Amino acid sequence: MAQYRLEVQTIQRSAGRSAVAAAAYRSGDRLIDERLAMEFDFGAKGDIEFAAIMAPTDAPAAFGDRQTLWNAAEAAENRKDAVPARELLVSLPHELDFAQRRALVEAFVAEQLVARGMVADVAMHRPGQTGDERNFHAHILVTTRSVTPAGFGKKPAEWWSPKAVREWRSAWAEIQNEHLRRHLGPDAPQVSHLSLAEQGSDREPGVHLGPTASALERKDIASERGQQNRDTNAHNAKRKELRTDFQATADRLVREAPVIAVPVAKLTTEAEQMRARMIAERDLWAAERSALVLPKIDSVRGLERELLQPARATLAATKLRLRQVEQRVASVRQRRLALVQWIRNPARMIWAKHAELNAIARARAAARRAQIDLQVRAAWIASPAGQAYVAGRRGPQLERAGDVARERRTLERKIKRIDKRIEGATRAYNDLRVAQALGQKELQVPSRLPDETRFIREVGGPARAALMRYPAQARALAVERVNRSMGQTIGRGILPGR
Repeated sequence: MAQYRLEVQTIQRSAGRSAVAAAAYRSGDRLIDERLAMEFDFGAKGDIEFAAIMAPTDAPAAFGDRQTLWNAAEAAENRKDAVPARELLVSLPHELDFAQRRALVEAFVAEQLVARGMVADVAMHRPGQTGDERNFHAHILVTTRSVTPAGFGKKPAEWWSPKAVREWRSAWAEIQNEHLRRHLGPDAPQVSHLSLAEQGSDREPGVHLGPTASALERKDIASERGQQNRDTNAHNAKRKELRTDFQATADRLVREAPVIAVPVAKLTTEAEQMRARMIAERDLWAAERSALVLPKIDSVRGLERELLQPARATLAATKLRLRQVEQRVASVRQRRLALVQWIRNPARMIWAKHAELNAIARARAAARRAQIDLQVRAAWIASPAGQAYVAGRRGPQLERAGDVARERRTLERKIKRIDKRIEGATRAYNDLRVAQALGQKELQVPSRLPDETRFIREVGGPARAALMRYPAQARALAVERVNRSMGQTIGRGILPGR
């Protein structure tokens, strides 16, 4: 089935990246980066299905040339940490053919990127020879500055907001679903930009393999991430099997149970109690979710600063000591030269000079040792051993943060699911109250209702059917009476046709 993916990343100089190089690789082109005076030739890449530049109507015509476009984007930037381009990586539905996938990508780029004023360099890739044969995807490089007929302008702040990324993700799901339905019919597979927790799904998400793990898996070498995904898939499959078995058993019990007449008042009380239990359970989960706080995670740079701090403090202290010694020596020397007994005694003058030089030499040596210690420590931190130490310090923090995030996602899924059940229970409860107000005495329902879902379905359905047997005016009056008695308003949606 179709899968959803839209990731956004930056092409940043400080990470050693070049927009020209990125464009050459993604499009399978040969480009020269004028700023770096380097050639990037990826013309031999064989997985390029389609590559083209899409630009606003007021963009310079020269920007239709890939090399001109990205060299101009690089030239517009002066900072060493500049971001001349961003990339959107999207998965394409393998159920569509090339022309349909191309139309899908072009529609998204035109509506969401070019319409905002960006120039987009689109490259569609087919699956690799040894990879997943369904891995059709597209790389979309976009400019980060507005364009005018004269060239690049400023960087619009709204392009960099998290809201823009959320809009892209939502729009990509919407446009993809529209094209899937258009070409495959109303029963076409659909995708969602929402997380599993936001969808209320109890399915556990997998992890992105990345290039290293993917390469290992293609060679039939099990990777840690690949094994994690296999374990997750097995767990999800087992959970689905158990849920399916339970649903089948519960439905069988309902079908085999005799239908009996139950007083509406009794059903209303049961519905009210069931709804109250569900709300209490939801409130408990919400409180647990609110109590979950992500632990502080030390940044790599922060830990490096912490490790260097003692050496830096020692260096600062030795430099201060050197300045103090030099100042004291200069002061004593001036006072000594003013004393006649010192001037008339060369031996004492020589001894004093030696003492001064020795004091300064010791202070300078201490400063040099401190400087060397700082350099040695900095070199160790940059070494594999130092980076491993930093990673080890951050490891427990990251692990705890991951645990908290997983607990939060689990609670969010539970809350999402129970919200749907509470909504159904509320409708059934309100229908029963109105039916009771209309004078309905009994309802025919199965004698055995094993869970909340079956209660809502098997009681709510007959209650709604009973309401529909009364005239619309009578139903409206009953709703008003119930509202007055409860001091609240029943939503209009509980009455069909209202």
